[in-house]
Amino acid sequence: MALTVNNLYKESAKYNIKLHAGECGLTNIVSWIHVVETIEGARFLHGNEIVITEGAICRTADDLMEYVTVVHAHNAGAVIFNTGKFITHIPDCVITFCNENNLPLFSVPWEVPLVDLTSDFCKRIIDHMSREDSIVTILKNLIFHIGDRQSLIHQMERFGYMHDCVMTFFCISLELEKTSSEFVNESRRLKNITEQASKSIKDKYISFEYQDKRIVALVDYSQEELERYTDMIFKSISAIKLVPYVYIGISDNIKSLELQDDNFMRAYAACQIAIKRDEKVLRYQELGLYKILVNVKSNAVLSEMYQSIMGKLAEHDRENKTDYCAFVEKYLECDGNTKKVSQELFIHRNTVNNYIKRIEEILDMDISTWENRAVLYTAYCIRNIL
Repeated sequence: MALTVNNLYKESAKYNIKLHAGECGLTNIVSWIHVVETIEGARFLHGNEIVITEGAICRTADDLMEYVTVVHAHNAGAVIFNTGKFITHIPDCVITFCNENNLPLFSVPWEVPLVDLTSDFCKRIIDHMSREDSIVTILKNLIFHIGDRQSLIHQMERFGYMHDCVMTFFCISLELEKTSSEFVNESRRLKNITEQASKSIKDKYISFEYQDKRIVALVDYSQEELERYTDMIFKSISAIKLVPYVYIGISDNIKSLELQDDNFMRAYAACQIAIKRDEKVLRYQELGLYKILVNVKSNAVLSEMYQSIMGKLAEHDRENKTDYCAFVEKYLECDGNTKKVSQELFIHRNTVNNYIKRIEEILDMDISTWENRAVLYTAYCIRNIL
């Protein structure tokens, strides 16, 4: 559960904080609080910060309008004007902008020491982060079988996640170069998007990163709420043009904390296969044959099966620099239709037939029969998992 602007606002009466605009954005998530006095400084925001200005530099109506425009563009969670000395009144254009963009705008009187307010907010943010980190650690330990299972379940219950709660995992992959600054920046934005969407529907979720993927466990969501969540994510990532790079795997909606290890792996496997098949969203229930394969606990078993089917052909490709394995994949995608294979690969139909003949010799298999094509398809699916 994330900390929101409203969580901080409703417990801050002693600072005489007044809300002027952006009430619909009170559910915005808060990551930190930061004093920003210049337009240039606002460009370093990571997103979801509450930003404060005394107006020492930006104080005219035009300056303040530019200020809120820039901090909003950099995904600030809220704005606080320290009014009385430099900022004597809040322009109507600023209030209108904040209302239109759901950016909460507050004022704090000059007489209130900002050092007290920022110190208080920082402590509350850090305490909340510590609580969230504890919940994530316990859930990960449950998933990966670290520690006593019953003890971990009791710890989850103390944090409000009951033994019989229902969880759905979303595994979200951002397919950008992992070492690039773009990946770091967009991953941060994706985290904010997924958590804000969760918060706006039901304030009961757990979010963490696993192997460069964003994992979100939604707790006690109905099927309708899960669909809304998926739609909200895609609407948000469409707005920032990330759709081509995002793939989502969705688990079943499973009851009981004891069963969430397999449920997590189902979402992860669905995401991996979605990437291979270039499908934006793939649910575990839609995996077909993959549902059997992803439940095989040992990758060694799957690898051995793949080698028994395709090993000779893969070895031939390595030694002779041929590409017969890829050809078989295309052959399966075309359902054994040689004319379609010819068209897809832009090669003569006789060449297709020659390839098939040579592949059958290497595999000692008639690949035209549906039984043998089923065997080859199984190997193809295994390769996508490993």
